[in-house]
Amino acid sequence: MTAEYYRTNPGRRGLLGHVSFGVVSYEISKRFYTALLKPFGVDLVFDDPDRKILGYGIDADHEVVNIFEHGSEARPPGSGTHLAFNAPSREAVKEFWNAGVENGGLSAGEPGVRENYGKNYYAAFIYDPDGFKLEAVFQESG
Repeated sequence: MTAEYYRTNPGRRGLLGHVSFGVVSYEISKRFYTALLKPFGVDLVFDDPDRKILGYGIDADHEVVNIFEHGSEARPPGSGTHLAFNAPSREAVKEFWNAGVENGGLSAGEPGVRENYGKNYYAAFIYDPDGFKLEAVFQESG
């Protein structure tokens, strides 16, 4: 298999299948991630309150973020690690950041152009309630 697989397979185009986070609280994370991913058209597509598992995606066949409650044993990775979401617009980057701050996240960089990454690199950074660093980025002009 080569990278051509990802370019030609319409069901699974990207290299990553999904990303999973272990979090302290299912309820807090549910509120946070449901609001945070809404500007991207990403919804809660799997919810198992008994096992305290959440799944987010564009639909049930394209789940990209999984959240598992692990209580006090949940730990974010160290410095230099973050997850970046491609945003559909600059407005979605702003909405992502606002939703994060309004739902228990901590700002790690307000929405704006990051010229050190590129002239059209419009991004915002947020820490989720457990300390995972997240980014929304839109790289098209305007």
